[in-house]
Amino acid sequence: MVHARPAVLMDAPARQSGPALGAGPDPLGSGPARFGREARHPLAGRRRVADMVASIALLVLLTIEALAAGWGIKLMSLAFMSCAAPGNTCNVGLGDSAVTVGPILVAVVLVASIVVCVLRLVRRRLAWPFVLVGMAAVVAVFFGALLLVDSSVTHGI
Repeated sequence: MVHARPAVLMDAPARQSGPALGAGPDPLGSGPARFGREARHPLAGRRRVADMVASIALLVLLTIEALAAGWGIKLMSLAFMSCAAPGNTCNVGLGDSAVTVGPILVAVVLVASIVVCVLRLVRRRLAWPFVLVGMAAVVAVFFGALLLVDSSVTHGI
């Protein structure tokens, strides 16, 4: 018995090996996209919106906190006014370095927190806990500078 092969139509378009642009999952069964824009969850739903709102609100609070901490550390230099009093001794090098480096560290923590938060929001990951870590780091830098400035000024009797 002779098997006849079906005729190939010359006018038929060539068969694509993958999905057409915007056609969704591959019709050949390879499944949904695992990376790229198609794999991202849309910014919809209460969880994503709540994360976005909380992250932005906490970033605003972090910025205000960082400005207050930076200015507070700069104002700690007024502690050296008491160095001229009789009986007081001051380690000006330690205090000056704490007053100089403190605001720089606060700015580094602020910028790092903003960058990490924005990157996580773009990737649609949970971001607000990282802002809280940044807020705690700003408080730690402030109190570290306060301890250094306070230990650099010794009050005599």
